[in-house]
Amino acid sequence: MEDEITLLTRKQVKNLDILKKYGIEADETDFYIIQGGYVHYGKGDYWTKTPYSDFSFCVFYVGCGYVSYDSVYDSYFGVRPVIPLSQIYKSEEKLNKVLESNRDIVEYGEYPKIVVDCDLEKKLERLYQRGNLKETNKSYTSMLKEEKEKYQEYFYQNNKYIRVKEANISMDDCEFANGRKAIKGETYWLKVEPIEWLIDKKKSIAIAKNVLTAMPFSYENDNDYEKSDIKVFLENYFIKEIEPSKSINMEKIDNLIDLMFVTYVPKEKKAKQKVR
Repeated sequence: MEDEITLLTRKQVKNLDILKKYGIEADETDFYIIQGGYVHYGKGDYWTKTPYSDFSFCVFYVGCGYVSYDSVYDSYFGVRPVIPLSQIYKSEEKLNKVLESNRDIVEYGEYPKIVVDCDLEKKLERLYQRGNLKETNKSYTSMLKEEKEKYQEYFYQNNKYIRVKEANISMDDCEFANGRKAIKGETYWLKVEPIEWLIDKKKSIAIAKNVLTAMPFSYENDNDYEKSDIKVFLENYFIKEIEPSKSINMEKIDNLIDLMFVTYVPKEKKAKQKVR
């Protein structure tokens, strides 16, 4: 049975056509940096699902343009998910159309990615402290530690954001995408944006273009992917949480229409009664 979501294998990293074209390295997101991920020349390190056979507590990962191995409980490496294209394109007609096209990159789902600029951050924080930010119907789960942490999603001016308190920056002199210095322990606001996926048409799979977040492979000394915490994260949280939340803006419009309907009819009836 085809996995709904998983990680690349070591063999796939070396052999997939799409990675031969774009390279095995992947850009990191600011969320990955905030979760403590390693950054090398703007690229993030990410886990594969392939165990290192000589040590039961080591797994292969990709970093600095090559494949190496490290301990399963190392939290400096990230998550670069893989999903079947049929997960994105439910109908066979749409799937075949994409497979026959020249497209290499598609968008599917959304996730916290980019730290906002200082001016917007001050505005969001001020609204948050006053309780004036609207919550959406979803949050994002972090499994950086054994205790899961949830980041509530907020809606502001047609965009979605999360607030991360006490950033877990692991590297000195690290910068976010907008040039801001990443400082350990600071509070940051991140914008939720569409996830880009690289398409490997031969295997009919989609690979996240970025390293999206950082977390250990497993909290136990076990390099079996089927028993790993990263598998739990992908299947129980990530794949569900990337589904876009309903726009608060549309909810307001819906509520306004309902309100107008409810209040309009009684007024009309009252007006008729006055005439009588």
